[in-house]
Amino acid sequence: MSARNGFLVAAAVGLLCAGCASRQETPEITRARTLIEQAEKAGANQYAAKELDSARDHLRLASAANEHGKQDEARENANEAAADAELAQSRAASSTAKKAAEEVNRGTDTLERETERQQGVPPVNQPSTGTGIPRTP
Repeated sequence: MSARNGFLVAAAVGLLCAGCASRQETPEITRARTLIEQAEKAGANQYAAKELDSARDHLRLASAANEHGKQDEARENANEAAADAELAQSRAASSTAKKAAEEVNRGTDTLERETERQQGVPPVNQPSTGTGIPRTP
C-alpha cells in the first residue's frame, strides 16, 4: 500500500469516527425541545419556572445520554422533558387566563359603579357613619 492510499484510508476512518461521535437527535429529543420552546413562548418562565427548569434539565440529560449511545435513557429523559414542558405550558396558559379573567372582573365592577353613580343609586359597599345610616355624598 502506498503512503497516499494509507493516508486516504486513515482519513476515511477518521471521518467515520467523527460521524459516530455526533449522534443524530432522537425524535423524542426533538419533540421535547419543541415543547420547551412553546412553553417559553406561552410565558412559562414567569408562571411555571420550576416545571420549565425541570424540562430543561431532563432535556440536557437526554442529550448527554444520546451522545453516549444510551438510547433508552435518552428516550426516557426526553419523554420526561416533554411532560414537564407540557405541564409548564398548561400552567402558564392557566395563569394567563386567570389574570385576564381578573382584569375583566375589575372592568365589570368599574362599569357597574359608574353606572350606579350616573343613575344616582348609592353604591352597595358605601362606608357607614357608624350609626347604621349610610353616609351621603
